[in-house]
Amino acid sequence: MDRKPIIINQRLPLHTLEVALISFLNNNYSREYIQEQLALEFSGDNRIKKASTLLAKIIPNNPLKSELLEHKEEVLNAIKKKDDRNVILIALVNAALPFAFDVLATFGKYFSVQDIISTEAIKKTISSIYGGNRSMENGLYAVVPMFVEANFFTREKPGIYKFEKPFRPQLPISRILYQESFRINKNTIKSAEMDQNDPYFYFLH
Repeated sequence: MDRKPIIINQRLPLHTLEVALISFLNNNYSREYIQEQLALEFSGDNRIKKASTLLAKIIPNNPLKSELLEHKEEVLNAIKKKDDRNVILIALVNAALPFAFDVLATFGKYFSVQDIISTEAIKKTISSIYGGNRSMENGLYAVVPMFVEANFFTREKPGIYKFEKPFRPQLPISRILYQESFRINKNTIKSAEMDQNDPYFYFLH
């Protein structure tokens, strides 16, 4: 059986994603500028170049690019609000990276029945989709800290995560982009076909 590609193997700070998104929406995104920003977070040309390629996939080449440009002013306004910013950035990550989407949906599945979950339980489910290999583990170590930084859940101690409370986005565009990230991954044509009871939506009120 062919395994789905993982792609991501290093964490991207949300601040860097936000800077990249603002640059893109203001039509001044450039690889050189983004690499300068990444150099503040990472050391080594190879890591910076890999992060730059990944960032390009998440921001200017995102499947939701047209929605971002169509609602440019709404998005720029929304990311000024912390919860909306976090929801939008993670929606973009998940729209561009199916692995990240699957991991967050898996967390949502477990959190819907219990408040505490272990990395081992997540690994077991994700390995059935992506294989139980080092690339899968590296992918988890990349995306899970991003979800924690975005306050989707908290890290109680190494390998243990806790759900606190769902987001309440203040602006409609934040929820729309999150819904669209679901549609992209589920290949759903119409928004009306979305299952709002899917574990992926457990994080939104």
